[in-house]
Amino acid sequence: MTRASSSGGGPAALSLKQRRGRAGRVRPRTCYKLVSRPLLDRLPQHGEAEILRCALDQTLLSLLFLGLEDGTGDFLRLFLDPPSKQQIESALDSLEKLGALRRDGTRAALTPLGTHLAGIPAPPAVGKLLVMGTLLGCREMAVAIAAGLSVGRSPFLRINAPFHRQQFNKGDADPEKESADAQVLEERAALFRQVGNSDHALLGKAFLLWKECQGAAERRRFCEKYGLAFNSMRDMLALARQLDSSLTTSGFHPSRECNRSGQSGRIVRSMLVASLSPTQVVRVQRPSTKYTETVEGSIEKEGKAKELKFFIRGGSDGSSGGEGSGDVRVRDGAKEERVFIHPSSHNFAVGSYSCPWLVYHRLVRTSKAFVSDATECNPYALLLFGGAMEVRASQGLIVLDDWIRLSANARIGSLIGGLRQKVDELLERKVADPSLDIAGSTEMKLITE
Repeated sequence: MTRASSSGGGPAALSLKQRRGRAGRVRPRTCYKLVSRPLLDRLPQHGEAEILRCALDQTLLSLLFLGLEDGTGDFLRLFLDPPSKQQIESALDSLEKLGALRRDGTRAALTPLGTHLAGIPAPPAVGKLLVMGTLLGCREMAVAIAAGLSVGRSPFLRINAPFHRQQFNKGDADPEKESADAQVLEERAALFRQVGNSDHALLGKAFLLWKECQGAAERRRFCEKYGLAFNSMRDMLALARQLDSSLTTSGFHPSRECNRSGQSGRIVRSMLVASLSPTQVVRVQRPSTKYTETVEGSIEKEGKAKELKFFIRGGSDGSSGGEGSGDVRVRDGAKEERVFIHPSSHNFAVGSYSCPWLVYHRLVRTSKAFVSDATECNPYALLLFGGAMEVRASQGLIVLDDWIRLSANARIGSLIGGLRQKVDELLERKVADPSLDIAGSTEMKLITE
């Protein structure tokens, strides 16, 4: 049974006919199409070409690596269904902000990082996660998180918090099930506190602990303890093996040095900032500080999650507005759109962050714009990996990507600029000599320690 939608993005008329065969694979059956005649008459005969529907980032990266494209779009325009100029420009901007290419007028060339990303068969953001994880000494954790982000659906099963059950299931209370669910939520919360305010690090840590279990029976017990889908964890394992193989083929071999910081929550979060910023950054707006009187004097009240507000840059997925944009406003000359932390995120109940910036991987739009997963940043990671840097010495500010504002003096900006240049030089040396172990270099140890 197929349901056709009138909201756009539905099937083509010929696709509806072609799929009739699925109803009669074994014996004669009847195929129903839930579509009105007027809507059927309006459907296009053929579906839109995939290259017009999907992001061009990975395709463009491969074409630049092969020398078939130079950033002008001349080669892409030779396709039977050439992508629009706006699509090409969007992909170029995305790769430039990711640090994968440099632009000189109308032409573009791969950076050392872009050369490595082109050799990894994964979306550029996931490839950057793998490369930066290896450089920062979190290779195993990077592979685990990349597999979790690539598998599609989170392996964490949805378990309603106690107050949701009390509100919606008053007559269907099952004390035994409620007690088991509460125990699962407690175990998750303990692991979340261990890794810091990071859904991504939680996912990676859970996978590595599951992977250490001996045998299927022990792994199933682990899944029951943390409320994980066993089949999803197996899918993650298969993907992790593929990504690990691709990373090794690209010259980033597993070693003791490339895993030395895997247990450091600070470094793991820095790795995620390096991979997802500056295009997937969320600004946290805190309420004014409140105090309570005690016999020892005034103390600051703990923050509440519902008092926080979250904003991404631009009007729609980081762009400058358009269809699907929600609550858009202008702050310091930059457009911002308000978003919300999804209830499935473990950051949903977090009431305060030490750094007012988060990074995310997935943004979904339903009744509102929801961030499905998030990781708290730290200021130094943003300074090192947060995009184009502008030092405003007179204001005591460093501005990243024309949006992220951090209080710092000019001397820090100069030091950070030098470290950024060293990382680029190391990657360039790695391109020339794939056997070079840059994770153990003095520069990378200086950054991580």
